[in-house]
Amino acid sequence: MSGAWRDRWSTLAPRERAMLGFGAIVVVAASLYAFAWRPIVDDIPRARADAMRAAQRLASASAAASVAASRAPAPARAPLDASVRGALAKHDVAAGDAALEVAGARAALTLPSVRFATLVGIVDTLARDDAVHVVDAAITARVEPGLVRAELTLSR
Repeated sequence: MSGAWRDRWSTLAPRERAMLGFGAIVVVAASLYAFAWRPIVDDIPRARADAMRAAQRLASASAAASVAASRAPAPARAPLDASVRGALAKHDVAAGDAALEVAGARAALTLPSVRFATLVGIVDTLARDDAVHVVDAAITARVEPGLVRAELTLSR
């Protein structure tokens, strides 16, 4: 087949050869522009926006890291059961109104009947003052308005 193309090429006039050569150069240049240059140029604004977002995230993370590094080390904390009992007392929940079982680093707290607002206050006090957080919770509404049964699993 290449022989047929070579024969056909040799029968062309020099002007026709020049026109075909020029046409081939135009086709190659247009293909390079359409399939290589244009996608690269179109992608530049997106890449700049991604770089700006990444720089903002880095600045935010650096600021958070510097704030965390400047904090004083946390003082020694009370045992988990003492922290929970203290939070209950702070919100006027009697020790007899709650069942507390501590097993290692976790505590199971059951409040058979407590106001929801009081429960929220207890959880907030534990988290803020003693770094004790709720790992699992089952909260069931009671018949009386505003009262709930709360079964909480707590951990540091």
